[in-house]
Amino acid sequence: MSAVLPENRRKKPAPKGPVAAPPDPILGAPGAPHAPEESPPPPEATTTTLRPPAPPRKKRAAKMPEIPRALQVIAGVLVVLAASIGVAWGARRYILTSPRFAIRTVLVDGNHRLTAEQVAGAGAVNVGRNIFELDLETAAAAIGTDPWVERAVVTRSLPGTVKITVVEREARALAAMGGELYLITRDGDPFKRSEGADPTDLPVITGLTADKVAADRPGVVQALRRALDVVEDMERAGIARRYPIQEVHLEKDGTIVVTVGKEAIAIFLGQTRFREKIEQASRVLSEIAKRKANASVIFLDNEAHPERVVVRMR
Repeated sequence: MSAVLPENRRKKPAPKGPVAAPPDPILGAPGAPHAPEESPPPPEATTTTLRPPAPPRKKRAAKMPEIPRALQVIAGVLVVLAASIGVAWGARRYILTSPRFAIRTVLVDGNHRLTAEQVAGAGAVNVGRNIFELDLETAAAAIGTDPWVERAVVTRSLPGTVKITVVEREARALAAMGGELYLITRDGDPFKRSEGADPTDLPVITGLTADKVAADRPGVVQALRRALDVVEDMERAGIARRYPIQEVHLEKDGTIVVTVGKEAIAIFLGQTRFREKIEQASRVLSEIAKRKANASVIFLDNEAHPERVVVRMR
């Protein structure tokens, strides 16, 4: 059964025909401003097609030029070299300044004529000096400038020891040349002018002039060797032990005259076969000593008849 609604709630029938629009709340309201007499026409409709925005383009990174392989290797080598130089410089600075490498001990070997202080001083090998600052070859060369030193070798032993080994020259005779006396080695080398502290108890070789030395030094050295050979032969024969050799005179023609003993006995040996004649002179001197005679000259210079001996007595 249908419910009966109250009269005031019944639906009113919709009006037929066009319905007037309600007044404009702004323009039609009482007291509102009057609308303009004529409004501008609306703009013509246009059709716009909207597209989605394009994605942003990625910026390309600037392409760096490729470094050649050779340049990379060179650069690496330079870096390593620079580092090595830095390390080497630091190491060098350390070893040249560290007290650990100061010279504390100097050993000198082979010296007889010179003192250890003279040898070390000649090479500037001083206690307290840095051992690496010392140039070994330079020090050895400086020591070798001393006329008594034939050669020198300088070595170092870390951390602070330097050893100097020298070979000294040995004077075998004195040679009178140009009014001066010179010390002579066994090889005939006049290595030093004789001075006050030098040995004097040596045979003196005479007969050489300054002009001869200046004009023919190799010839002079050869003549000095011949004279020294005679000295050694007389020592070997025992003559020098009984009659010390005083002088060996070299004549211009090659004749050698030896003066021996305190009696200054002159022995003429001629120009050749010196060893045979020296042995003969030894027998003659022994016979003279037995007779207690006093000879002044013994002639053994007969080259045609070497067996003949002439003795001149005082």
